Amino acid sequence: MDKKIIQKIGIIGDGLTGKLTAVALSRLGYPVEIIGKKGSKSSASVASISISNDSFKFLKELKINNLEKICNPINTIKLYENHNNHLDPDSIFFNKTKKVPLSYIVLKDKLNKQLELEIKNQKINKVYNDKNYALAINTIANDIKVKNINWNYQEDAFTFIIKHEKLLNNCSRQFFLKHGPLAFLPICSNETSLVWSLSKNSKIREKMNSKLLLEKYLNNSFQIYKNIKINSKIEHFPLKFDFLTSTIKPRKIILGDISHRIHPIAGQGWNMTVRDIKQLYDLYKSKKKYGYDYGELSLLEQYESKVKFNNLIFASSIDLVRRLFKLQNKEISNLRKKGFRQLDKFPEIKNEIIKFADKGLSF
Repeated sequence: MDKKIIQKIGIIGDGLTGKLTAVALSRLGYPVEIIGKKGSKSSASVASISISNDSFKFLKELKINNLEKICNPINTIKLYENHNNHLDPDSIFFNKTKKVPLSYIVLKDKLNKQLELEIKNQKINKVYNDKNYALAINTIANDIKVKNINWNYQEDAFTFIIKHEKLLNNCSRQFFLKHGPLAFLPICSNETSLVWSLSKNSKIREKMNSKLLLEKYLNNSFQIYKNIKINSKIEHFPLKFDFLTSTIKPRKIILGDISHRIHPIAGQGWNMTVRDIKQLYDLYKSKKKYGYDYGELSLLEQYESKVKFNNLIFASSIDLVRRLFKLQNKEISNLRKKGFRQLDKFPEIKNEIIKFADKGLSF
Protein backbone atom coordinates (compact mmCIF):
# COMPACT_ATOMS: atom_id res chain seq x y z
CA MET A 1 0.00 0.00 0.00
CA ASP A 2 1.37 3.43 -0.98
CA LYS A 3 2.18 5.88 1.76
CA LYS A 4 -0.14 8.81 2.11
CA ILE A 5 1.14 11.84 0.20
CA ILE A 6 2.10 14.75 2.45
CA GLN A 7 0.81 17.97 0.88
CA LYS A 8 4.08 19.79 1.34
CA ILE A 9 7.24 20.49 -0.64
CA GLY A 10 10.24 18.71 0.85
CA ILE A 11 13.68 20.13 0.05
CA ILE A 12 16.50 17.62 0.55
CA GLY A 13 19.71 19.33 1.61
CA ASP A 14 20.25 22.40 3.77
CA GLY A 15 23.11 24.00 1.87
CA LEU A 16 22.84 27.30 0.01
CA THR A 17 20.70 25.79 -2.77
CA GLY A 18 18.30 24.09 -0.38
CA LYS A 19 17.94 27.16 1.80
CA LEU A 20 17.36 29.57 -1.09
CA THR A 21 14.80 27.23 -2.71
CA ALA A 22 12.95 26.95 0.59
CA VAL A 23 12.90 30.72 1.10
CA ALA A 24 11.69 31.32 -2.48
CA LEU A 25 8.79 28.85 -2.38
CA SER A 26 7.85 29.83 1.17
CA ARG A 27 7.58 33.46 0.03
CA LEU A 28 4.85 32.29 -2.37
CA GLY A 29 2.92 30.70 0.49
CA TYR A 30 3.76 27.06 -0.26
CA PRO A 31 4.22 24.74 2.75
CA VAL A 32 7.92 23.86 2.76
CA GLU A 33 10.18 21.66 4.87
CA ILE A 34 13.96 21.24 4.69
CA ILE A 35 15.30 17.71 5.16
CA GLY A 36 18.75 17.72 6.74
CA LYS A 37 21.05 15.20 8.38
CA LYS A 38 20.62 14.86 12.11
CA GLY A 39 23.66 16.00 14.05
CA SER A 40 25.43 17.32 10.95
CA LYS A 41 27.05 20.74 11.11
CA SER A 42 28.26 22.64 8.09
CA SER A 43 32.00 23.22 8.38
CA ALA A 44 33.35 26.74 8.01
CA SER A 45 34.37 27.55 4.43
CA VAL A 46 36.67 30.17 2.93
CA ALA A 47 35.03 29.87 -0.49
CA SER A 48 33.56 32.91 -2.20
CA ILE A 49 30.65 33.17 -4.62
CA SER A 50 30.19 35.42 -7.62
CA ILE A 51 26.62 36.74 -7.84
CA SER A 52 25.53 38.22 -11.16
CA ASN A 53 23.53 41.42 -11.15
CA ASP A 54 20.45 39.49 -12.30
CA SER A 55 20.85 36.95 -9.48
CA PHE A 56 21.32 39.80 -7.00
CA LYS A 57 18.02 41.33 -8.13
CA PHE A 58 16.25 38.02 -7.52
CA LEU A 59 17.70 37.78 -4.00
CA LYS A 60 16.42 41.30 -3.37
CA GLU A 61 12.99 40.28 -4.72
CA LEU A 62 12.96 37.51 -2.12
CA LYS A 63 13.70 40.15 0.54
CA ILE A 64 17.01 38.64 1.65
CA ASN A 65 18.29 41.24 4.10
CA ASN A 66 21.73 42.86 4.43
CA LEU A 67 22.92 41.94 0.95
CA GLU A 68 24.63 45.30 0.45
CA LYS A 69 26.52 44.78 3.72
CA ILE A 70 27.86 41.31 2.95
CA CYS A 71 28.40 41.61 -0.84
CA ASN A 72 31.22 43.54 -2.50
CA PRO A 73 30.19 45.19 -5.82
CA ILE A 74 32.31 44.50 -8.91
CA ASN A 75 32.41 47.36 -11.40
CA THR A 76 35.16 46.02 -13.66
CA ILE A 77 36.29 42.58 -14.76
CA LYS A 78 39.76 42.31 -16.31
CA LEU A 79 41.11 39.28 -18.16
CA TYR A 80 44.86 38.86 -18.65
CA GLU A 81 46.49 36.70 -21.31
CA ASN A 82 49.59 35.94 -19.29
CA HIS A 83 52.26 33.79 -20.97
CA ASN A 84 55.58 34.34 -19.22
CA ASN A 85 54.74 34.68 -15.53
CA HIS A 86 54.47 38.47 -15.56
CA LEU A 87 51.60 40.93 -15.81
CA ASP A 88 50.66 40.97 -19.47
CA PRO A 89 49.68 44.25 -21.17
CA ASP A 90 47.40 42.28 -23.51
CA SER A 91 44.20 42.26 -21.50
CA ILE A 92 40.56 43.13 -21.83
CA PHE A 93 38.23 45.13 -19.63
CA PHE A 94 34.56 44.62 -19.02
CA ASN A 95 33.15 47.75 -17.40
CA LYS A 96 29.69 48.37 -16.06
CA THR A 97 27.59 50.22 -18.61
CA LYS A 98 24.93 51.51 -16.25
CA LYS A 99 24.85 52.62 -12.64
CA VAL A 100 24.67 49.02 -11.43
CA PRO A 101 27.65 46.71 -10.77
CA LEU A 102 28.54 43.89 -13.15
CA SER A 103 28.39 41.41 -10.28
CA TYR A 104 29.01 40.96 -6.56
CA ILE A 105 31.39 38.82 -4.51
CA VAL A 106 30.29 37.33 -1.20
CA LEU A 107 31.83 34.78 1.13
CA LYS A 108 29.81 31.57 1.10
CA ASP A 109 29.56 31.48 4.92
CA LYS A 110 28.17 35.02 5.10
CA LEU A 111 25.42 34.27 2.58
CA ASN A 112 24.67 31.00 4.36
CA LYS A 113 24.18 32.81 7.69
CA GLN A 114 21.87 35.33 6.06
CA LEU A 115 19.74 32.56 4.54
CA GLU A 116 19.62 30.83 7.94
CA LEU A 117 18.08 34.00 9.38
CA GLU A 118 15.46 34.01 6.61
CA ILE A 119 14.64 30.35 7.34
CA LYS A 120 14.02 31.26 11.00
CA ASN A 121 12.06 34.41 10.13
CA GLN A 122 9.76 32.46 7.80
CA LYS A 123 9.43 29.64 10.36
CA ILE A 124 10.44 26.99 7.83
CA ASN A 125 10.73 23.62 9.56
CA LYS A 126 13.88 21.54 9.34
CA VAL A 127 13.25 17.81 9.70
CA TYR A 128 15.55 14.79 9.68
CA ASN A 129 13.49 12.09 8.00
CA ASP A 130 12.23 11.97 4.44
CA LYS A 131 8.49 11.74 3.86
CA ASN A 132 6.22 11.02 0.92
CA TYR A 133 6.03 14.65 -0.15
CA ALA A 134 3.78 15.95 -2.91
CA LEU A 135 7.04 17.31 -4.36
CA ALA A 136 10.59 16.42 -3.31
CA ILE A 137 13.39 18.73 -4.50
CA ASN A 138 16.81 17.12 -4.10
CA THR A 139 19.72 19.56 -3.98
CA ILE A 140 22.44 17.09 -2.93
CA ALA A 141 22.06 13.84 -4.89
CA ASN A 142 20.85 12.37 -8.16
CA ASP A 143 18.13 10.16 -6.67
CA ILE A 144 16.19 9.69 -9.92
CA LYS A 145 19.06 7.69 -11.46
CA VAL A 146 19.15 9.40 -14.86
CA LYS A 147 22.06 9.40 -17.29
CA ASN A 148 24.64 12.15 -17.16
CA ILE A 149 27.25 13.70 -19.44
CA ASN A 150 30.52 13.97 -17.57
CA TRP A 151 34.27 14.18 -17.75
CA ASN A 152 37.11 14.91 -15.36
CA TYR A 153 39.26 17.99 -15.92
CA GLN A 154 42.17 16.38 -14.02
CA GLU A 155 42.40 19.60 -12.03
CA ASP A 156 41.72 20.81 -8.51
CA ALA A 157 40.52 24.27 -7.54
CA PHE A 158 42.47 25.77 -4.63
CA THR A 159 40.73 28.61 -2.82
CA PHE A 160 41.90 30.88 -0.01
CA ILE A 161 41.78 34.50 1.17
CA ILE A 162 44.63 36.99 1.03
CA LYS A 163 45.05 40.17 3.04
CA HIS A 164 46.83 43.15 1.45
CA GLU A 165 47.14 46.91 1.69
CA LYS A 166 43.90 48.80 1.14
CA LEU A 167 42.93 49.69 -2.42
CA LEU A 168 39.81 50.51 -4.39
CA ASN A 169 38.98 46.81 -4.60
CA ASN A 170 36.06 46.59 -7.04
CA CYS A 171 37.83 44.90 -9.96
CA SER A 172 37.82 41.13 -10.46
CA ARG A 173 40.90 39.83 -12.24
CA GLN A 174 41.36 36.57 -14.11
CA PHE A 175 44.91 35.55 -15.06
CA PHE A 176 45.27 32.76 -17.62
CA LEU A 177 48.58 31.38 -16.39
CA LYS A 178 50.45 28.41 -17.81
CA HIS A 179 49.80 26.65 -14.49
CA GLY A 180 46.06 27.21 -14.75
CA PRO A 181 43.52 30.07 -14.45
CA LEU A 182 43.79 32.20 -11.32
CA ALA A 183 40.94 34.47 -10.24
CA PHE A 184 41.24 37.41 -7.81
CA LEU A 185 37.77 38.12 -6.38
CA PRO A 186 37.59 41.20 -4.12
CA ILE A 187 35.85 40.79 -0.77
CA CYS A 188 36.59 44.24 0.68
CA SER A 189 39.23 46.97 0.41
CA ASN A 190 42.00 44.86 1.99
CA GLU A 191 40.89 41.26 1.41
CA THR A 192 40.57 39.24 -1.78
CA SER A 193 39.46 35.68 -2.43
CA LEU A 194 41.62 33.59 -4.78
CA VAL A 195 40.52 30.59 -6.84
CA TRP A 196 43.32 28.79 -8.66
CA SER A 197 42.60 25.81 -10.91
CA LEU A 198 45.69 23.61 -11.10
CA SER A 199 46.30 20.40 -13.02
CA LYS A 200 47.17 17.25 -11.09
CA ASN A 201 50.82 17.38 -12.22
CA SER A 202 51.40 21.13 -11.80
CA LYS A 203 54.60 21.94 -9.90
CA ILE A 204 52.97 25.05 -8.45
CA ARG A 205 50.82 22.76 -6.26
CA GLU A 206 53.86 22.30 -4.00
CA LYS A 207 53.48 25.92 -2.89
CA MET A 208 50.01 25.13 -1.54
CA ASN A 209 51.70 23.23 1.28
CA SER A 210 53.66 26.28 2.43
CA LYS A 211 52.02 29.63 3.08
CA LEU A 212 55.44 31.32 3.11
CA LEU A 213 56.34 30.02 -0.37
CA LEU A 214 52.90 30.90 -1.69
CA GLU A 215 53.04 34.43 -0.25
CA LYS A 216 56.47 34.96 -1.81
CA TYR A 217 55.25 33.82 -5.21
CA LEU A 218 52.10 35.98 -5.09
CA ASN A 219 53.99 39.09 -3.93
CA ASN A 220 56.55 38.73 -6.72
CA SER A 221 54.02 37.97 -9.45
CA PHE A 222 51.01 40.19 -8.67
CA GLN A 223 52.36 43.50 -7.47
CA ILE A 224 49.09 45.39 -7.77
CA TYR A 225 48.33 43.82 -4.37
CA LYS A 226 50.88 45.10 -1.82
CA ASN A 227 52.15 43.04 1.14
CA ILE A 228 50.11 39.91 0.48
CA LYS A 229 49.51 37.59 3.43
CA ILE A 230 47.52 34.35 3.36
CA ASN A 231 44.62 35.02 5.72
CA SER A 232 42.79 31.69 5.76
CA LYS A 233 43.17 27.97 5.39
CA ILE A 234 43.63 26.66 1.84
CA GLU A 235 40.74 24.53 0.60
CA HIS A 236 40.66 22.47 -2.57
CA PHE A 237 38.18 20.35 -4.50
CA PRO A 238 38.29 18.30 -7.73
CA LEU A 239 36.95 19.79 -10.96
CA LYS A 240 34.70 18.00 -13.41
CA PHE A 241 31.92 18.58 -15.90
CA ASP A 242 28.72 16.77 -14.94
CA PHE A 243 25.37 17.43 -16.59
CA LEU A 244 22.18 15.43 -15.97
CA THR A 245 20.20 14.60 -19.12
CA SER A 246 16.97 15.01 -17.13
CA THR A 247 16.17 16.53 -13.75
CA ILE A 248 12.57 15.44 -13.18
CA LYS A 249 10.38 12.45 -12.43
CA PRO A 250 6.84 12.40 -11.03
CA ARG A 251 6.98 14.32 -7.75
CA LYS A 252 10.77 14.79 -7.95
CA ILE A 253 13.20 17.49 -9.11
CA ILE A 254 17.00 17.49 -9.02
CA LEU A 255 18.07 21.11 -8.60
CA GLY A 256 21.31 23.05 -8.35
CA ASP A 257 24.98 22.23 -8.78
CA ILE A 258 24.25 18.51 -8.60
CA SER A 259 22.43 18.80 -11.95
CA HIS A 260 25.03 20.91 -13.79
CA ARG A 261 28.53 20.96 -12.36
CA ILE A 262 30.86 23.22 -14.38
CA HIS A 263 34.40 24.58 -14.28
CA PRO A 264 34.80 27.64 -11.99
CA ILE A 265 36.76 29.59 -14.64
CA ALA A 266 33.95 32.14 -15.09
CA GLY A 267 32.44 31.94 -11.59
CA GLN A 268 29.02 31.03 -12.97
CA GLY A 269 28.05 27.84 -11.10
CA TRP A 270 26.01 29.57 -8.41
CA ASN A 271 24.30 31.84 -10.94
CA MET A 272 23.13 28.84 -12.95
CA THR A 273 21.55 27.49 -9.76
CA VAL A 274 19.90 30.82 -8.92
CA ARG A 275 18.42 30.96 -12.43
CA ASP A 276 16.99 27.45 -11.91
CA ILE A 277 15.41 28.52 -8.63
CA LYS A 278 14.02 31.67 -10.24
CA GLN A 279 12.43 29.65 -13.07
CA LEU A 280 10.83 27.36 -10.48
CA TYR A 281 9.70 30.38 -8.44
CA ASP A 282 8.17 32.15 -11.46
CA LEU A 283 6.40 28.99 -12.63
CA TYR A 284 4.89 28.16 -9.24
CA LYS A 285 3.94 31.80 -8.75
CA SER A 286 2.00 31.81 -12.03
CA LYS A 287 0.24 28.49 -11.28
CA LYS A 288 -0.60 29.01 -7.61
CA LYS A 289 -4.11 30.38 -8.18
CA TYR A 290 -5.05 27.29 -10.23
CA GLY A 291 -4.47 24.88 -7.36
CA TYR A 292 -2.09 22.53 -9.15
CA ASP A 293 -0.80 19.42 -7.39
CA TYR A 294 2.74 20.48 -6.41
CA GLY A 295 4.32 17.41 -7.98
CA GLU A 296 2.20 17.06 -11.12
CA LEU A 297 4.42 15.85 -13.94
CA SER A 298 3.09 18.34 -16.51
CA LEU A 299 4.12 21.17 -14.16
CA LEU A 300 7.60 19.72 -13.69
CA GLU A 301 7.95 19.27 -17.45
CA GLN A 302 7.23 22.98 -17.93
CA TYR A 303 10.04 23.75 -15.49
CA GLU A 304 12.52 21.45 -17.24
CA SER A 305 11.64 22.85 -20.66
CA LYS A 306 12.64 26.31 -19.41
CA VAL A 307 16.03 25.32 -17.98
CA LYS A 308 17.42 22.19 -19.67
CA PHE A 309 18.49 23.52 -23.08
CA ASN A 310 19.66 26.88 -21.74
CA ASN A 311 21.74 25.20 -19.05
CA LEU A 312 23.34 22.78 -21.51
CA ILE A 313 24.36 25.61 -23.87
CA PHE A 314 25.65 27.72 -20.99
CA ALA A 315 27.58 24.85 -19.38
CA SER A 316 29.07 23.87 -22.76
CA SER A 317 30.15 27.48 -23.36
CA ILE A 318 32.03 27.55 -20.05
CA ASP A 319 33.68 24.25 -20.93
CA LEU A 320 34.75 25.65 -24.32
CA VAL A 321 36.31 28.70 -22.64
CA ARG A 322 38.32 26.42 -20.35
CA ARG A 323 39.53 24.30 -23.25
CA LEU A 324 40.56 27.34 -25.29
CA PHE A 325 42.59 28.83 -22.47
CA LYS A 326 44.18 25.52 -21.51
CA LEU A 327 46.14 25.57 -24.77
CA GLN A 328 49.41 27.21 -23.78
CA ASN A 329 51.82 27.10 -26.74
CA LYS A 330 53.19 30.43 -27.98
CA GLU A 331 51.23 30.53 -31.26
CA ILE A 332 47.89 29.93 -29.53
CA SER A 333 48.76 32.48 -26.85
CA ASN A 334 49.53 35.10 -29.52
CA LEU A 335 46.21 34.37 -31.23
CA ARG A 336 44.38 34.92 -27.94
CA LYS A 337 46.23 38.21 -27.45
CA LYS A 338 45.14 39.37 -30.89
CA GLY A 339 41.61 38.25 -30.10
CA PHE A 340 41.65 40.27 -26.87
CA ARG A 341 42.86 43.38 -28.70
CA GLN A 342 40.22 43.00 -31.44
CA LEU A 343 37.37 42.28 -29.03
CA ASP A 344 38.24 45.39 -27.03
CA LYS A 345 37.37 47.47 -30.12
CA PHE A 346 33.76 46.23 -30.21
CA PRO A 347 31.82 47.35 -27.12
CA GLU A 348 28.58 45.92 -28.56
CA ILE A 349 30.04 42.40 -28.50
CA LYS A 350 31.45 42.94 -25.02
CA ASN A 351 28.01 44.04 -23.82
CA GLU A 352 26.47 40.85 -25.26
CA ILE A 353 29.06 38.79 -23.36
CA ILE A 354 28.18 40.68 -20.17
CA LYS A 355 24.48 40.02 -20.81
CA PHE A 356 25.14 36.30 -21.38
CA ALA A 357 27.11 36.03 -18.13
CA ASP A 358 24.45 37.99 -16.24
CA LYS A 359 21.27 36.30 -17.44
CA GLY A 360 22.35 33.16 -19.28
CA LEU A 361 20.45 32.42 -22.47
CA SER A 362 17.13 34.17 -22.92
CA PHE A 363 14.70 33.37 -25.70
